[in-house]
Amino acid sequence: MKPSCKTFILFLLVTCLINHSSWGQTESYSVRLAPFSSNKYDEFSPVYYKNGIVFCSSWKNDVFITYSTPEKKELLNMYYVKLVNDSINLESLGILSKELMTNFNDGPATFNTDGNVIYYSRNNDVDYKIRDVFDPKNKLGIYSAELTNGIWTNIKPFKYNNLNYSITTPSLAPDGKRLYFASDMPGGFGGADLYYCEWNNNDWDEPVNLGSKVNTTGNEAYPFASKSGELYFSSDGHKGLGKKDIFFSKEVEGEWITPIHLDPPINSKEDDFGLVTDLNLEGGYFSSHRKKTDDIFSFKTEIHQFTNCDSLQENHYCFLFYDEGFPDVVDTLPLRYEWDFGDGGKVVGLEAEHCFPGPGKYSVQLNIIDNITGNTFFTQSSYEFELEDIEQPFINSTDASIVGNKIEFDGLKTNLPDFEIADYIWNFGDGYKAKGSVVGHTYQNKGEYIVQLGLLGKKDSLGVIPKTCVYKKINILEDYQAMAMHTAKAKGELAALLEIEQSDQSVVDNLYSYGYALQQNAVFRVEILNSDTQLSIDTSLFDPLRGEYDIKEVYLKGENLYSYTFGEEKGVLETYSIYNEMIALGYNNARVRSYILADMAEDELIELTRAFGEFADALFEFDKHRITSASYPILNRLVEIMNKYPFIKLEIAAHTDNMGSFEYNMNLSRRRVQSIVDYLVGKGISDHRIIGKGYGESRPIATNNTEEGREMNRRVEFIVINK
Repeated sequence: MKPSCKTFILFLLVTCLINHSSWGQTESYSVRLAPFSSNKYDEFSPVYYKNGIVFCSSWKNDVFITYSTPEKKELLNMYYVKLVNDSINLESLGILSKELMTNFNDGPATFNTDGNVIYYSRNNDVDYKIRDVFDPKNKLGIYSAELTNGIWTNIKPFKYNNLNYSITTPSLAPDGKRLYFASDMPGGFGGADLYYCEWNNNDWDEPVNLGSKVNTTGNEAYPFASKSGELYFSSDGHKGLGKKDIFFSKEVEGEWITPIHLDPPINSKEDDFGLVTDLNLEGGYFSSHRKKTDDIFSFKTEIHQFTNCDSLQENHYCFLFYDEGFPDVVDTLPLRYEWDFGDGGKVVGLEAEHCFPGPGKYSVQLNIIDNITGNTFFTQSSYEFELEDIEQPFINSTDASIVGNKIEFDGLKTNLPDFEIADYIWNFGDGYKAKGSVVGHTYQNKGEYIVQLGLLGKKDSLGVIPKTCVYKKINILEDYQAMAMHTAKAKGELAALLEIEQSDQSVVDNLYSYGYALQQNAVFRVEILNSDTQLSIDTSLFDPLRGEYDIKEVYLKGENLYSYTFGEEKGVLETYSIYNEMIALGYNNARVRSYILADMAEDELIELTRAFGEFADALFEFDKHRITSASYPILNRLVEIMNKYPFIKLEIAAHTDNMGSFEYNMNLSRRRVQSIVDYLVGKGISDHRIIGKGYGESRPIATNNTEEGREMNRRVEFIVINK
């Protein structure tokens, strides 16, 4: 059967029906069947051209005698219809150009902004030979032509056309410097992939594949490059409503973002493709097979769309201050240089790093202080310092979460003094949208998403609604193991930052936050003493309290101290009576501390693996899944920790090296983790508190090319999952 513009893209379709959180929401678009769409023939792939649209159709026409398919369908021609005030003028409907017609398949097309250059798809061999009509080797290619005095002339083949594969569905970028198209050329990811060529030195550079973010093992085709930079396309490889759906992506800092699925009713369970739209996706046309033939529909956007958003910028409040000094002052006299930043912060020295608490006006002075009296001897410099937040919409949310967990987003820290906000519109990057200053959202699939906050202002005197927007990236991880790895990496970055803040030229004020402790479900205890060495619980120091309260010993890793506490409450005020008792008993240094139990449990788990090692070789014989007697001290200590912290839940993760097949290693890790779970349950630990997962060789932490690396990859991890 002879290939056509449409049949080339339709091959190897796989129906994919999935659930999606956004599909039940209020429809983002309204759609209407175009008045020229028929219930017998196919009409598809509209494109804007000279106050109208050009599209493909299998209508029967009398201009030329054309061949038909075995299904008695006409092959494709390009038609034009005029738009008048967004309405179709059916009287203008007709063949686009006799000069561009062949007896085979013509279209889809794309035009430059001046409308005098066309790029369109057609069969490569259009000789008038009956034997070629259904030749499967007659591939599709792209051709160009120029409009001169109302006639299309100078028809040329695209330089990358090839007799061995098809190149089709072209789309020219608005600036004319990129030509997008679909092709099944060798080296792609699947059936048909999207490519582009750059216009350079009056010629097209070699095709560039858009990469794995856009292309899949399925088929991607029908690209449309919008004026705002989005690339709309159809795909049956990305998850959608079924068959081909319409998506869009965009290059952000040189990388294509994860494609975004357009909401129903633009997309349906049938084939949806060939979308064109205006600057802001407020209206346009698309093709769909939902009525059992290909038809063209118009659409209007009911929820405003935002494009060309800026990346969220971080506000910086830290600066370097310096001034010229007089070395003799500090060398020969009892004087010192001291910066006063007007916010209570002071730093000794001519050069100082300081972080302000936030935006505001500050009186900054460099003073020379008399060391004997502490008074200001001389003010060397003084000036007002005004610090402002970056003027931008602001997305306040976590940067990472787990599939299925609800995330809260708010835009209340937006700083736009001259912008009167009328509405907040959120696009979560997975096809779901919401309105409101504070919203919640749950992601159903792992991946990196671009979250967008768009702001609508109130109408100006001309009736124009001002719009602005910002975006940020958010990582959605598949499980607690992946989250633990992500958090560990983030903690490493934060640790490096803390070392800088703790230098001599920095001031660290917020070592403790009561609000943070409450968020982490901390408990509050009365500490009567602490020691840099471990004390015996039987010491006489605790005699006045025996029989009334349980003594708890906690090692404070950050302070390198052992803390001894009595009582435990969920709130600070509830400890007041216990505190009074301690004072009355002579413990004059008593004070209240907060303790995050999950952190302490995690610290003890770290100490456990540090003491015994996290390598699986410490628990199992090589290539075996039954625990050995050598593992009992480790597992018994784990039981003690879980009994000590009865509210914690653990994920026990087992890993292997890559020796053996993937399936064998996965099964081995699962059997090993089940052996550990069975042991803990046998010791009285509820199975509701344990999640066992075997990851096989899928998550190595070292190379598998050496025995040392393989040993590191053979490991067992204990992860607190309810922090």
